Amino acid sequence: LAAIYTIGPYLFPGLVPLLSRRAPKMPLFIEENYTAVLSQQLKAGEQDAIIISLPFDEPGIEIQPLYREPFVILLPAGHPWAKKSTIDLAELSDERVLLLGAGHCFRDQVLAACPGCLKPSSGVQGNFEGGSLETMRYMVASGLGITVLPRTAAGINSLPNEMLVTRPFNGRAPQRTVALAWRKSFPRPQAIEVLTEVIAAAGLDGVTSLHSGAIKSQPALTR
Repeated sequence: LAAIYTIGPYLFPGLVPLLSRRAPKMPLFIEENYTAVLSQQLKAGEQDAIIISLPFDEPGIEIQPLYREPFVILLPAGHPWAKKSTIDLAELSDERVLLLGAGHCFRDQVLAACPGCLKPSSGVQGNFEGGSLETMRYMVASGLGITVLPRTAAGINSLPNEMLVTRPFNGRAPQRTVALAWRKSFPRPQAIEVLTEVIAAAGLDGVTSLHSGAIKSQPALTR
């Protein structure tokens, strides 16, 4: 099982213990990578299933949407916006917004919602880019700018609470749909069903589950 970098660190801590109890004999090898890399690995049979952000349209691949996740804004505690309860999306264009580097689909989603977040690359007003959401969290804490996070990442904070503030967007927030993808030829549909159920039960904060069925009491997988 693999996930993109902006999903794995926030999903796996809750998923792994649940899956261990639900399917104790199902081996689980975990990896994180970019969408493009995971897509190739999935098609090559190197991954059984991957967790990605939609859109993801590949021939021979099944998709099961898992949840919708809103984006939020991460600010230094001393930022003027920390006094607000919500933030206007249009206001982001006036700020230095820290972005993930090229290759991250979350970067593309942020820029699709706010094209003005991408500043000219030269001069002190240019963009700072981070290799991970956690790197950008530290950059925000050091006062380099603000950033946009997926909601699940906002609840994980390795820094003192007084250093950072999270605020939701006004109105309808930009969001992403997270999905499970697997090959149509994958021979173990029960494993996919269990994964889908366990992810729905993982208790991710602030997301809207798209899992249509209730979690049922079923015997653990034995192979």
